[in-house]
Amino acid sequence: MNLGTSLALMALAVSLTSCATPPSRAFHNTDPTALVVESFDLQTSQILQPTASARMNNDKLLAAATKLPQHQTAVVILENYFEPEIGDEFRDRSEPWVVGLKNLGYQRLVFLKGLDVPSPEQLITLIEY
Repeated sequence: MNLGTSLALMALAVSLTSCATPPSRAFHNTDPTALVVESFDLQTSQILQPTASARMNNDKLLAAATKLPQHQTAVVILENYFEPEIGDEFRDRSEPWVVGLKNLGYQRLVFLKGLDVPSPEQLITLIEY
């Protein structure tokens, strides 16, 4: 791995941890135009809002999101998420979303702990960027 790539990955890790808000807050969506994604595992997800989609591969979902009108906020609900504290599981599942959604221009990213419900309202906020 070259020095530039190493520095870029290090900067991403620092920004992910330094810009995060504290966990354990109930989420209330203040952006009715937000993209809401339900992530089931490392590979499978679906769009819940603005228009529901079928379950699909995460890369296909991000490609579909490029066709949506640009919005400020993206909410990712992590279903089947079991960590009691933020750690490796969160990093492994969130990093592709952070990179993909930021590249699409989303400024605010919110990660929620899923409870197998179709709405993000009142779910526990894991981290907000």
